[in-house]
Amino acid sequence: MATMTQEELERRVQRLIDAANRESTAIGAEYDKKIYEARCEAAGRRALRSSMAENEVQYLRDACTEEVAKIQRELDEKLEELYADAEQGTGGIVEAPYLVDYSLPMSERYIIVKEYYLAYEDKAQAVVDCENDSIAQEYLERFYSNLLQLLYVMAE
Repeated sequence: MATMTQEELERRVQRLIDAANRESTAIGAEYDKKIYEARCEAAGRRALRSSMAENEVQYLRDACTEEVAKIQRELDEKLEELYADAEQGTGGIVEAPYLVDYSLPMSERYIIVKEYYLAYEDKAQAVVDCENDSIAQEYLERFYSNLLQLLYVMAE
């Protein structure tokens, strides 16, 4: 198993941070909308400044803060694991002729491996190599059989 380069590590870290930021932003927007709706409803009841309306808004703010904190804790755990793997030289980077990155969604993994094998001029050899590719089997999981079927068709 190969070690992760600093550039690969930084790219993975940035991907994790970007995903957490997107999720936090979406949650913040969702709660902003709920707070706005709660205030509009309270204004319609002429109770905008009531303690009940303020309590509801505070409850929504606290719930938002807790969800964002949960995302942050999950990000911290993922980053700790990633840095530990990088230090131990087990950063999930395996020696394969294509990119193996388990943080990618399955559809992107499939495309990467598919493009590698479709680049073979000799499709029969692509089938043989793919059948012997234990990395692809593990990396693509249930999509591996789809890739093999595609290669069988193209090799005919």
